[in-house]
Amino acid sequence: MSQSKSSLTRMEEELVNLSELIAKMSSLVEHHLTISLDAFVNFDASKPPLVIDDNPINALEREIETICINFLVRERPYARDLRFVGGILQVVSDLERLGDHAEDIAYVSRQMKTKERHNIPALNEMIAIAMEMVRDAIDSLIRKDQQLAEDVIKRDDIVDRMFQELLDYLIEENDNETYSSNFTIYATLIVKYIERIADHAVNAAEWAVYIISGFHKDKQI
Repeated sequence: MSQSKSSLTRMEEELVNLSELIAKMSSLVEHHLTISLDAFVNFDASKPPLVIDDNPINALEREIETICINFLVRERPYARDLRFVGGILQVVSDLERLGDHAEDIAYVSRQMKTKERHNIPALNEMIAIAMEMVRDAIDSLIRKDQQLAEDVIKRDDIVDRMFQELLDYLIEENDNETYSSNFTIYATLIVKYIERIADHAVNAAEWAVYIISGFHKDKQI
């Protein structure tokens, strides 16, 4: 039995609403990550310690999940719409984890017992690449741009290489007493969080590919 025009219109409106909510959640997550990373890289003793409230992100996650579940229960979506809703449920989980990492990074910055900070160009570059991956992953989903999503996935190799190089660098500089043990430990944590940020961007991009093509990690599901 074919769907009525009014039913199809309602479904389309709900799918558009989901896209807008994902974009809103992504923008908030990106903002939290940006300010938390800036708090670490550009420490300013004159400012109060950064505390990030991720309740708005968690609220958006619950709202999106509720809409998706209600959509699946109430409607009889076409295969492409079913893929979209299923993919969104996966992406929203990665966005929530990115919000958690923003909290983690802000916490690390607060815990540093010294005002010691060092400008590490490779770290700044790694941050820039990971953040761009997050933005592009969500853009690829919203715009249904499979080529952009696949490009995000490829960039993960760059971040993984930088991750190992930065770990080696921090250990060497600590051994040379260029950096204190305190700074080395916390900088290592930040580097790990950035690597995880890139991983979540890759996850989101892989689900974008699934939404577009029906394939997830080269397997049709």
